[in-house]
Amino acid sequence: MPETLQTTVVKIHGFSLHRPRLAPVLVAIVLVSLLSLLFVWSRLHAINLEYSISTLEKGIRSGQQQLKQLELEVAYLAREERIERLARKQLGLQAPAPGQIIRVD
Repeated sequence: MPETLQTTVVKIHGFSLHRPRLAPVLVAIVLVSLLSLLFVWSRLHAINLEYSISTLEKGIRSGQQQLKQLELEVAYLAREERIERLARKQLGLQAPAPGQIIRVD
């Protein structure tokens, strides 16, 4: 004969207390835990993205500074006085004599 379990019900002044079911409570705990984990993961992901953006911005600033330095160097090296001085001293070039220039029309 199968025995049936009787549930105990506590009654206090007409108000009865039943034993709560665990399934809905466990589902609620799991849902809250998953939402909390999702929030924490999203914050960590956002922080990692901010760090990556900061690193890239630092690289951009460094590249811009290097570009400015190279533009200054190009401007210095392309000066006509400097090129003429190098042509005269290192290559031995001279200004053309009046008869060496021929105009072609």
